[in-house]
Amino acid sequence: MLRMLSFKIRIAAAGLAAALLLAGCSSSERKTGATKAPDSVAAVKQYPMRGKIMGLDAGQHVATINHEEIPGFMGAMTMGYPIKDPAEFGKLKVGDAITATVNVQGDDMWVGNIKPDTGAK
Repeated sequence: MLRMLSFKIRIAAAGLAAALLLAGCSSSERKTGATKAPDSVAAVKQYPMRGKIMGLDAGQHVATINHEEIPGFMGAMTMGYPIKDPAEFGKLKVGDAITATVNVQGDDMWVGNIKPDTGAK
C-alpha cells in the first residue's frame, strides 16, 4: 500500500512538473513575441534613377521607364515601375525625361520623387 501511494505521488509530481514547464514556455513565448518586431519590416533602400517615360498604365499606376544603370541596384533597361503617389503619376507624360528615386523595401519596389530631367541629352 505504501509503495502504491509513493508511486502515485511520483506520477502526480511528474505531471505537475511537466505542466509547469509547458506553462513557463508558453508564457515566455508570449512575452518575447509581444515585444519582438515583425520580421517582415525592412528598411527602405533608395537608389537614384535617370530615364525616359516610355508608357503609362493608368489603371495600375505603372510607368514603363527606359532608365540608365542604377548603381548598386540594376543595369540599364526598360521596365515597369509602380508609382504610389497618384499626384506624381498624374503629372507624367510619355516621352518625359525624368530623374527619380527607386524605393525598395523587402519585395516591394516603387518610384517616387519624380522630377523633370533638365540635363537630359
